[in-house]
Amino acid sequence: MRWNDEDIRRFAGELGDLAAEYVNNLESVSLALPREEDLDAALDAPLPEEGTDPFTLLDEVRSVVIPGSFHLGSPRYFGLFNPTPTMIGVFADAIASLLNQNTAAWSHGPAAARIEKTVIRWMCDLAGYPAQASGTLTSGGTLANITGIKMALNERVPDVRSIGVAAAEGRPTFYVSTQAHYSIDRLADLLGLGRHGMRKIECDPMARLVPSALERRIIDDRNDGRYPFCVIGIAGTTTSGAVDPLRELADLCARHRLWFHVDAAWGGAARLSRRHARLLDGIELSDSVTLDPHKWFSVPMAAGALIARDGAALRRTFEVAPAYLTDRLFSDHEDLNLFQHGVAGSRRFDALKVWLSLRQHGRLGYEEAIDRQVALAEHLASRVEAADDLQAVSCPSLGVFCFRYVPVAMRGLAALAGPQPPLDDLQMRIQETLVARGRVWISTSMLQGQRAFRFCATSYLSRERHVDALVDEIRAAAAACGHA
Repeated sequence: MRWNDEDIRRFAGELGDLAAEYVNNLESVSLALPREEDLDAALDAPLPEEGTDPFTLLDEVRSVVIPGSFHLGSPRYFGLFNPTPTMIGVFADAIASLLNQNTAAWSHGPAAARIEKTVIRWMCDLAGYPAQASGTLTSGGTLANITGIKMALNERVPDVRSIGVAAAEGRPTFYVSTQAHYSIDRLADLLGLGRHGMRKIECDPMARLVPSALERRIIDDRNDGRYPFCVIGIAGTTTSGAVDPLRELADLCARHRLWFHVDAAWGGAARLSRRHARLLDGIELSDSVTLDPHKWFSVPMAAGALIARDGAALRRTFEVAPAYLTDRLFSDHEDLNLFQHGVAGSRRFDALKVWLSLRQHGRLGYEEAIDRQVALAEHLASRVEAADDLQAVSCPSLGVFCFRYVPVAMRGLAALAGPQPPLDDLQMRIQETLVARGRVWISTSMLQGQRAFRFCATSYLSRERHVDALVDEIRAAAAACGHA
């Protein structure tokens, strides 16, 4: 299995050529999906008995894997929270694999553990947390949210760590808006709370949680024998980028002695921008925050994070003492034995790509990219406002904007309240046409009971010309669907 020096250098050189070629083609690459049957024909094979030359394998990556992939890094991709990755982050992943550190224990990844602590400190500073704050890197927002709410359970529900949720007094209950990410539903299951232990609270017309409705529900639940313990605020909803009134929620949680967690998987990066940091006012008052560097920090997947105002609470939640990790080699560096600070045991050196990306580009570099991406959503909103055949469904927020195509024949329908199946169906058919053509990519979602295009500027490569091309492509697709 060992390669000689010449093969390592040659393979690395050819891999570098492949990377440069791929990045240079992102402007023009098709966003159409490959046919599943073509991938099956090319990749369905039994486990080989004999090995294959690595350079032959690299040729197959070039001829099969790359053409069979979906090119999220394109500047014409305006879909979900999947950014163009930083190049230094791409190569950091290779270095992390080369070193193959296990950051579970300091002795098996000393520099890696220290770098993760530094990255976590930077994120705590962004959130406005005090010196005693800490956190942990995760695989993404789902695991970060699970980690945060598990910590909330331990800190707010007496004896839950020893007796479990089922034996806890009352029924532990947490609260979140109807715009919550699906990971919140999953954590209710995984933590044993059940879907009935999760209360989804109504939103205002801007898709923000209504604090007065939340407070009424908390009081009613207490009177009904439930045990409210946590509120989750959202800083950047998936559908429209809306930000809950974080300061009001923090005050409410303080009054009712509830844990306040903020899901800022997308929007947390706005704290890097002096212009847009104010949108997350109040996040510094939270008890814990979910952040996803593999979203708006443009770090390659996978890299999520959970930070906590009280770092000791994180340690109290996850601390264990396995017999094989109790000698002085481990105990002398307890603060850097990162398996004690979260769910994961074996832990990859994912901090490297976050650390190198932030160091290369700095806060100012990120600020410039974030401000430009937010401006692209505002540019699209101005195009929609000036158009007779487009209609806004939300205001642009954190680079996200919802709108729809409304032909002349459907303007009367568009003005009516309530469900609009014909107009909803048209948005879906236009989107399917766009995806098949592969020139741009955009998703749809439901907001205020209406199907709409969901635009998000996720790439630091995107410019106004790409947004203008999106508008042209939507109109062309509508014409193809019989609605010029």
